[in-house]
Amino acid sequence: MMQQQESLFEWIDGRAYFRGLPVERHVVTLAGKDSSSTPWVFEIAGVKDAADLLDQPDFAKRFVEDDLAPYGLELWPAARMLAEHVVRGEPGAGRSAIELGCGLALVSVAAALSGWRILATDNDQTSLRFAEYNAGKNNAEIVGFELLDWNHPREAVLPLLQGRRFDRVFAADVLYQLVDHAPILRCIDQLLAPDGVAVVADPNRGVADRFETTARDHGFIVEIEPASATDRHGKTVAGRVFALRRIP
Repeated sequence: MMQQQESLFEWIDGRAYFRGLPVERHVVTLAGKDSSSTPWVFEIAGVKDAADLLDQPDFAKRFVEDDLAPYGLELWPAARMLAEHVVRGEPGAGRSAIELGCGLALVSVAAALSGWRILATDNDQTSLRFAEYNAGKNNAEIVGFELLDWNHPREAVLPLLQGRRFDRVFAADVLYQLVDHAPILRCIDQLLAPDGVAVVADPNRGVADRFETTARDHGFIVEIEPASATDRHGKTVAGRVFALRRIP
């Protein structure tokens, strides 16, 4: 892993760059289970303005041909919301988990350090490289970093997914397109253990207002709790966490 970490960035005058763009170092501090708990502190590397990668021919080609945007290389508030939900929740105690659309892997790192045996997945290989770097930076033991498209979840990582069900399915800020809601729910249905819980964080996007109804139509009981996090500018962003369980 160390060789991959070293080759991911170019270093100029002590600063890290990815494909010529400056790399941001985010220090993320999350509250513990109660006021007396020690806060959790994570160090997460990401690209400052990932949209600038679309000026590069290979990223532009992937965006046009495969609808693969590089926005997973930024740290979004919903990831902070979900990570805090994870560290304040029940310990993993060695139980299995998977993250969909892991991006920079803050949630997977938080889950691993909370005792979950988690598989980090994304549909973009570049995001997975950053995810692996961030896991190493935070000494988080993650089961694997694998490509997964929620439209075709069983076609991507068959050796790790074949026949498997997970106690938790985590996903942050994946509800930004209405067309993705049904595929995400079908993916969750394929991956979630019978008594498992899927936890999805969203920054109150209007398009996600219909997710609760769609999830119920797919056979899930849905609970929603408010959440919030700060963005890169220190502004508080309100959001919500959906918890999905199967109807008995």
